[in-house]
Amino acid sequence: MTGIDLNRAAIESAQLQNGYAWAIDTRDWDYFRTLFTPDVVAAYPNETYQGMDSWLDFFIPFHDTCAWTQHMMTNHLVGSDGDGVWATCYGQIAWTFQGQPDRLLRAGAVYRDRLVLHGGAWRIARRRLDLVLTQVATPLPAGVTLPMSVLDVADVS
Repeated sequence: MTGIDLNRAAIESAQLQNGYAWAIDTRDWDYFRTLFTPDVVAAYPNETYQGMDSWLDFFIPFHDTCAWTQHMMTNHLVGSDGDGVWATCYGQIAWTFQGQPDRLLRAGAVYRDRLVLHGGAWRIARRRLDLVLTQVATPLPAGVTLPMSVLDVADVS
């Protein structure tokens, strides 16, 4: 593969992966759409979504059941191979459901992305999420408080 600036791809891929976390946690679905190609293929443990609309048809209602979510993306890596540019990172996710704000769920994931240049910027065209850890709802320890709503963290000013 020639002509690819992997330094730029590395920076933009981390922005895309972190942007994914921020968009979900603030429920900014318009921003979410800008991170991926319209025909994105997103393979999750129980379903593969073909296209942005299919993905959001599941994602929005699911996240509407959550009172609060926090996605933390780490250990970003990027490279290229015969299939193009790839990026991967770890994700640690915590959330509570509406009606159970005192019960915390957690998951650990590996995100594997394929990037393409789309409209002059890198976008995620394929995503695969593999769960490496799941923790069922556990009571919050005494003294721990969480935001009551995603709107508590949505202001970026």
